[in-house]
Amino acid sequence: MLLRIAVFVLLVVLVYYGIRSIRDNINRHFKDIDEQKKARDQSDRARGNIVDLERDKKTGVYKPKDKKD
Repeated sequence: MLLRIAVFVLLVVLVYYGIRSIRDNINRHFKDIDEQKKARDQSDRARGNIVDLERDKKTGVYKPKDKKD
């Protein structure tokens, strides 16, 4: 009986750490992708030839934002 409980606890622990490892790998992968995307967006914005569009609430058409500097 004690052996069954020990094996069951061991299996639960192994499954827990396996799922945790898979989750951490997936999160790390998507974090790397997000960082690359952020760096690319920042470099594109630094070039200056990117136009930000804003959706008109009445017509639904996208137009360049008004620069109020």
